[in-house]
Parts: sequence; C-alpha cells; structure tokens
Amino acid sequence: MSSLLNDLPAASPVVLVLAAFLVTAAVRTAQGSATVAMMTSGGIFAPLVTSGAVEVAPIYMALAIGCGSKPVAWMNDSGFWIITRMSGMTETQGLKFITPFSTMMGIAGLLAVITGVVFVPLP
Repeated sequence: MSSLLNDLPAASPVVLVLAAFLVTAAVRTAQGSATVAMMTSGGIFAPLVTSGAVEVAPIYMALAIGCGSKPVAWMNDSGFWIITRMSGMTETQGLKFITPFSTMMGIAGLLAVITGVVFVPLP
C-alpha cells in the first residue's frame, strides 16, 4: 500500500480522484461512519495535495472524498438506522432501497468530479 501511495503523485488527476473516492468508500463500508471515512481519507490525501506533489485541485479531491462517503450505507451505519426507523422501513427494505440509492449518489458525484477534472482543470 505504501508503494502505491508513493507512486500516486506521478498518476493522472483522474487516478488521484478515483483513489480518494475508493479509499473513502472502503473505509465507510468497513467502519460505517461517513465522517470518519472522510477524515481518514483527508488525512491520507491532504499532504499530497497541499504539498503540490499532485496536479489536482484541492476542491476536486475534497469533492471526491465527499462522494466516497456516500456509497454502501448498510447496517453498521447510524444513518441507515435513522432512515429505516423514521420511514417505517424494515432492514430488508432499507438494504433494497437505501444502499443502492446511496451508492448511485456517490457514483454520480464521482462522475461529475471526474468530468470537472478532465474538462475544467483548476489551478
């Protein structure tokens, strides 16, 4: 993993944004907290962005990390339980509806960020 992170500065901005999204989504899925996932990924990727080692705008990295915090809401996520209980859904209904739609939100956001990175590169 450390060698992968060492090679990231040489990667394209799209790869960097995708890596930030995937790391955030993995932490969120495993741990359940979107906030913890964003803080963890921010801690991993912030030094790359603030040092100028990578050629991607900080706003795109922040947006990718935010989008990565959306996918895979399931039973270890407090938001999953709030939505299911307040809407009257069962756990099965929550898994059928909340999980796929939150995943679609994250992926749609990632596609918008990648579009921005490619067509509207910021300094």
